[in-house]
Amino acid sequence: GILKRRGQGMSWVIDTRPSPVLGRQAPASPTADGIAAPTLGAASSLQPLQPQLPPPPLLPLLALPPPPLQPQQQLTTAFESTEVGLFWDYENLSVARSHDAADISNRLRALSLRFGRLVERRVYHDPSKVSSVAPNDRSRLDSAGFTLVDCPTRNEKETVDKKIIVDVMHFAITRISRAQAVCVVLMTNDGDYAYMLSRLRDLQVKVVVVYLAGHAADALLHACDHAFSWRADVLMVGEGGNEGGSPEPPVATAAHAAAANSRAKASAKAKRLESGQSGGAKAEKQRLRRWAERQVAGAVPQ
Repeated sequence: GILKRRGQGMSWVIDTRPSPVLGRQAPASPTADGIAAPTLGAASSLQPLQPQLPPPPLLPLLALPPPPLQPQQQLTTAFESTEVGLFWDYENLSVARSHDAADISNRLRALSLRFGRLVERRVYHDPSKVSSVAPNDRSRLDSAGFTLVDCPTRNEKETVDKKIIVDVMHFAITRISRAQAVCVVLMTNDGDYAYMLSRLRDLQVKVVVVYLAGHAADALLHACDHAFSWRADVLMVGEGGNEGGSPEPPVATAAHAAAANSRAKASAKAKRLESGQSGGAKAEKQRLRRWAERQVAGAVPQ
């Protein structure tokens, strides 16, 4: 400090000059009563300390939003999340003895996987009927992952249609309730399923039908999104009955399938007319045959 005499006593004046050594305290200056007083400097250690703030807490990783998906990734994710159920009306579409049921199962799997993950496969049949699943095919289909559902006739009423309708609706609605994309593959020719398929499409369920050309109802094909021919796309049988289908059949729309089905029906009808075996001729022959049998038995007077 700078000491100055004022009268008989001594006083001290604070030296505002910076200390020659930063960080060191300036030497103390004596006072009138002999008590040393510290000299304050600009770089003195008596400056107030700035409070240290704690580091910000780390945000949990789950709170961070995921990065946006690219369009191709969104399509892939939607495809992978779609669950497919395959429901087979065996009385309408049966496996011939010339074909292997295990091979047909693999082709149906490949066809279904084009629309998503195959999580359900069911075959509906009546064991008491001739058109039911053969014992060898039953074992092969069971080994291939199909669930064989027996539908015995009750009070002369078939239960195949009822079970298929209930199972298909249960399969679709349980997945729709949890916002799960769903696809239904129905193998049949019966037009009674048209109403159910139309209602499923209202719920944004993708509907695929496998049908036998020339035998399927037009209403069934108009009620689906895509349709595949049983003979051409699954059995791989050409027009002449020879093996020669494409291993990756194109996805046919309902309109194309209905047109092909109508052409097949017209062709079959023309063949029956040419051979004289039209529906009316058959009915007339059967009526005459029954009348002749009753006449011989004496049921009809001479």
